[in-house]
Amino acid sequence: MSQENVEIRNQAVRDFVAAFEDDDDAFRAVLHPEIEWYPIEENRTPTHGIEAALRNRNQWLDTWDEHRLGIEEVVEEGPNVVALIHLNGRGKTSGVEVDVRFYAQIRVQHGKVVYIYDHEERAAALEAAGLGE
Repeated sequence: MSQENVEIRNQAVRDFVAAFEDDDDAFRAVLHPEIEWYPIEENRTPTHGIEAALRNRNQWLDTWDEHRLGIEEVVEEGPNVVALIHLNGRGKTSGVEVDVRFYAQIRVQHGKVVYIYDHEERAAALEAAGLGE
């Protein structure tokens, strides 16, 4: 992968995390039309397409009174990235404080995020992305 493509991929990942908490248009702008997303939920119901990803994100945002997301670590090779995401916040209904980390396996195509699979374990995310340890 050329240095230019590495920079495009890395920028797409940063833009995705930043746009996650932005308005709908900013979030749509970072997604590939064929986005496939497996969120970190019990049933792992995948979303397909920009509008489905937007609905998933909005439902998730609605569960929080306040929250912060950040990238703590990135492992990368080719079009694949595994990003350690740190989430802390307070649930809207429960008021419970949450401080968790999860691993997002992300693939970028043409400068847009085309695939996301959220993992609870680092090793599983790296293996799924073909990145090893």
